Amino acid sequence: MDLKQLRDLIDEVDDKIAQLYMQRLDLVKQVGEYKKQNDVVVEHSDRENQILDRLANKFGNRTATDYLYNSIMTYSKMEQNILQANESGFIFEKQTKDISCETNVGVAGTTGAYAEKAAKKLFSNVQPKFYKHFCDVFDAVDKGEIKYGIVPIENSTAGSVNEVYDLLKEYDIKIVGAQRLSVNHCLLGVEGATISDIKKVYSHPQALYQCKKFLDANGIEAVEDTNTAVACERVAKLADKTVGAIGAESNAQKNGLQTLKRGVQNAEHNFTRFIVISKQMTVSPQADRLSLMVSLKHKPGALFQLLSILSSFKVDLLKLESRPIPDKEFEFMFYIDVKCDVFCERTQIMLACIKAYCETATILGAYHEVI
Repeated sequence: MDLKQLRDLIDEVDDKIAQLYMQRLDLVKQVGEYKKQNDVVVEHSDRENQILDRLANKFGNRTATDYLYNSIMTYSKMEQNILQANESGFIFEKQTKDISCETNVGVAGTTGAYAEKAAKKLFSNVQPKFYKHFCDVFDAVDKGEIKYGIVPIENSTAGSVNEVYDLLKEYDIKIVGAQRLSVNHCLLGVEGATISDIKKVYSHPQALYQCKKFLDANGIEAVEDTNTAVACERVAKLADKTVGAIGAESNAQKNGLQTLKRGVQNAEHNFTRFIVISKQMTVSPQADRLSLMVSLKHKPGALFQLLSILSSFKVDLLKLESRPIPDKEFEFMFYIDVKCDVFCERTQIMLACIKAYCETATILGAYHEVI
């Protein structure tokens, strides 16, 4: 037989497979209805293993049958979860208040910090309260001292701000907005200093990493500080020509420093994502991004099956990040960002499916990111 004849035969077999698969799906839905009416959980690992063992023993090619039927059963469970989700889907309510008019806002750092710039882009007439550490901002939001906090979560060069991801797990806090900010780092020093004078610089670890190439090329020692604005204040107080800071140029005038070199970051286009955190879940009409935190059951293919759910609902996966769970050896939480229509019924069903599939699942927020 030639290639066309072989492909024609494959098409005939595919038609038969698809017809039988549709029959199987109809039975799956009937099983799902039974589970729903009798309050039976969708996940049934023993039954899945029985199916895989029976088919492997009958047809001999375990690799092939396992691969096919794991995919089939993943979709089958999703169909059954959808049946249950139709009554228990998570519904987002659009907020009516414009949060940009809010003034009770806090950031980490001091005047001149990048977080302050992000706050002033997001909130029209804000004079933010300043806190020393990211955890202090979370704590202030949690205790009601401030209504909104602004913290960095990711940089296009240095990657994720792991401390903030860990704080999202620790606190019952929601993400209600985000701002993408162009970050142009400068080398700042005291009056009269030159680049060749600088032997040591202070800055936040993320900023130091973002400027690593420049620092290494000039043999400058990097010293971590709480944030860029505090580092600039420290250098001004030290009044030492051999000590500089990495920060925004606005910090130069504020602290009586001079700009020794602009644009010392590794990448010309350097951006940091800042999130707005709040005690309450509020969702703007423009919301088009979901952030989730999940943990998975310990079984082969668990992450693959979670990604299969996202793929089935055709959402755009923007981020997948793993973080270790404290006090649990080599166990991880996954942070997921997806772009989607957060208000449509399909998204609500997807979230219910994810909650049903995962060991734990938390919706961190539904929001819009300003670019």
